[in-house]
Amino acid sequence: MRFPESIFPKSIFIDALIQKNRLRTFDFERFVFFSGMLFGSEKKWWGKPGRRSSSHEGLDICFFESSGRQCFRLDETTDVPMLYDGRVEHITDDFLGKTVIASHCFDGSGQPAILSLFGHLDPDKNIRIGDEITQGQVFAKIAGLKTKKQILLPHLHISLAKPGRLPPPDRLEWAFLNTVDRGVFIDPMGVILPEYRVIEYDNPPDPAEKFTRCRER
Repeated sequence: MRFPESIFPKSIFIDALIQKNRLRTFDFERFVFFSGMLFGSEKKWWGKPGRRSSSHEGLDICFFESSGRQCFRLDETTDVPMLYDGRVEHITDDFLGKTVIASHCFDGSGQPAILSLFGHLDPDKNIRIGDEITQGQVFAKIAGLKTKKQILLPHLHISLAKPGRLPPPDRLEWAFLNTVDRGVFIDPMGVILPEYRVIEYDNPPDPAEKFTRCRER
């Protein structure tokens, strides 16, 4: 499935994610999403079926499949590349790890056109606010499980936001972001344009059993 392009340049993020993590060695064909992982969804995709407290402000990336429909998932060994050339504006806690917020400019004005929020990360130890990171450069790994009882699997969350409708990035904590008008967010699918399919279940299978962790292959 393909998604219509957005007003922003196409990012090499997906190609970098596949290349840096050698996903082609799994005979990678496409990413797989439960509907609750998609932008704007009100569904949960973890634990018992239910609804989110607010519509999803981003995209959760975790699962992919081979051309033979073998199912795999990203894990804490997964390297995370930057979406566009950008500047690190803020690093804050989230409930699975850290969120790195970066600003991106496209017209040479120096004014950010878009903010990217990469959630549930273990950032590189040398990453600091103010750092310039190039498109496709690895700057973090996906955060691992904190406890064995954790229901939500390690995964990458990406949100894109309009900076003109938000406070300065150093004030963007999730307690605030979870309450803002969803109109400040942009669907990441239109920027990263992955090959993907969406699967729907009335009673979702346990993803930990259905999808093999990359490092366990």
